[in-house]
Amino acid sequence: MTIRTYESLPTAAARIGVSVKTIRRRIAEGVLPVYRCGRILRLDPDDVDAMFSRYPQWSTAPQASARARTAQRAS
Repeated sequence: MTIRTYESLPTAAARIGVSVKTIRRRIAEGVLPVYRCGRILRLDPDDVDAMFSRYPQWSTAPQASARARTAQRAS
C-alpha cells in the first residue's frame, strides 16, 4: 500500500511559482481537483504537476524566414 501525500494550497502555489489565487481559480474552473476534510483543502501534488503541459520548442527557422520577408519588402 502506498501512502498518499497532500499539500496545502499555499504550499502548492509556492512550489510551482504561482499565487494561491491562481490555484483557487484552477480549482473553480475544474482543472485542478481538490480534496476537502471539513474546511481544510488539500491538493495531490501529482494533480498539481499534471496542470502543466510541455510547450513545443521554439525554432529559429521561422524567425529567419520572417526577417527575409521583411528584407524583401524593404527593397
